[in-house]
Amino acid sequence: MRKLLLATCVALSGITASAQMSDVNAIKTYTVSALPKCPDAKVTLERVDKQGPTGFQVFGVTLTSSDKTCGKQTYLLYSPASHTILMGNAFALPLDARPAEVRIAERTTELLQHPLTATVSKTVLADGLRPVTITKETKFGPFAYHGFLDASERYLIVGTRGNLQVSPSRTLLESIGIKNAVRRGNPKAKTQIIELSDFECPTCGRAHKVIEPLVEKNLAKVDYYRLDLPLFEHHEWAVDAALGARAISKVAPAKYWAYENFIFANQEAIANQKFDDVLKNFCEDHDINWPAVQKIYRSPAERAALLEQVSRLFDNGVVSTPTYIVNGQIMGYGPEGTFTIKAIKDALGVK
Repeated sequence: MRKLLLATCVALSGITASAQMSDVNAIKTYTVSALPKCPDAKVTLERVDKQGPTGFQVFGVTLTSSDKTCGKQTYLLYSPASHTILMGNAFALPLDARPAEVRIAERTTELLQHPLTATVSKTVLADGLRPVTITKETKFGPFAYHGFLDASERYLIVGTRGNLQVSPSRTLLESIGIKNAVRRGNPKAKTQIIELSDFECPTCGRAHKVIEPLVEKNLAKVDYYRLDLPLFEHHEWAVDAALGARAISKVAPAKYWAYENFIFANQEAIANQKFDDVLKNFCEDHDINWPAVQKIYRSPAERAALLEQVSRLFDNGVVSTPTYIVNGQIMGYGPEGTFTIKAIKDALGVK
């Protein structure tokens, strides 16, 4: 299981909360729901009483679990005025007269050790934040990270944005772009499962071998979705495989799940071939219109849409594969996935 992170966790210096906190219990409930669900999980929420982003109260959040890969330390910023919640990190910007875009680009370039550019929106949100787009050039095209500039223009906040009065699961499903997912099963089922996976990820391949038979046997009980999350900085052919999946979903949607099964079952063999040949052979073997698939597969617009989808997932803190969302709750998968597999079985009502 591999991860892509915008930045390593940096100590949040100078964070303040001038107003009295009146929603601690509600925030704790929100936090538990928003964090990944892990075995034997314990969540602590502690007030950080130092100066920081204007208008926000700040809390340190720690998630511990018997699964060491599922632990997490982060920050929660809460605006009493708008009830906005941001979960992530705040980075102090250089204090000088240069435009915010320049200072943000300098700070993030330093953190990622890669040249970046930044654009600050003129739109001011209800909580005084302005959206920020941070762009990185990759071999696949521009890739955007997103954040927020606080009202003082002293802090860049990078994290998931929600509202205390709105369920985190609702915010998550709306913001990850679920409408773009490939769907199967029963739309009226009480159980909803979303798979976020990378075709080249070995852990995803192992998870697929266990979870796919469960889903296939219980399609009447589940509303099932899949979104590609190719971790392109670690996996050589993950983007091509995801583009192939997107093309097949448009040209021959009935063959999409056969394609998914094929890729996950043949990861090692695919690694030794040119992916264009793999995709073409699959289409010819399954009577799929290769020229139609090829047109979408090679489309710059389709590639940009895929990167935008990955960006959405990163914005929501989904940076590892596989990730499963079961009834709106992100599951911490871990090396073997025992906890998540059990949760899926329980949701499906099977043993």
